[in-house]
Amino acid sequence: MRKRLQSKGTLSAKRMLKHIAGKEKRLMRDVNHTISKEIVKFAVEKGVSVIGLEDLTGIRETTLSNTPKKRRHNHSSWAFRQLQTFIEYKAREAGIITHYVDPSYTSQTCIRCNHISKNNRNRLSFRCEKCGYENNADLIGAMNIEHKTRDYRYILESQGVLVSHPDECLIDIQAPPVREG
Repeated sequence: MRKRLQSKGTLSAKRMLKHIAGKEKRLMRDVNHTISKEIVKFAVEKGVSVIGLEDLTGIRETTLSNTPKKRRHNHSSWAFRQLQTFIEYKAREAGIITHYVDPSYTSQTCIRCNHISKNNRNRLSFRCEKCGYENNADLIGAMNIEHKTRDYRYILESQGVLVSHPDECLIDIQAPPVREG
């Protein structure tokens, strides 16, 4: 429909395109709110103190060239940063820290032996060339992000930044709090 309206180029077609864009934005905003609410709810239920998120800075530029032309609109229009922002503020309200992890090599690193190689990943499959471990490449990436987040949480705990009660934990996402005394 968008393609047809764009090729038409009339004033009413442009109005309709604007209407459709607004509808898409509202839909994505609603979906992002729902997803972020579920993530934070899960974290609260499981007693998670830190939520790890992949740092998606520059994601559109780095992945757009690998995306087929038919799927580029869907790829480019998803509001990645909006979802992260929603998770951040909902997590902050629940007393949970959000931590951004550098995604470099996360889907090329073996979770068993830490061997990093481009040859470990072949599209959606992962097979470590050193130890032979096999799994889904995206799942491997998520597991490596989880490990980096756990390491970050351990550092915060060892420094006394994390506390057991969320009400005592007033943390600015950008910088760790300064503890007095």
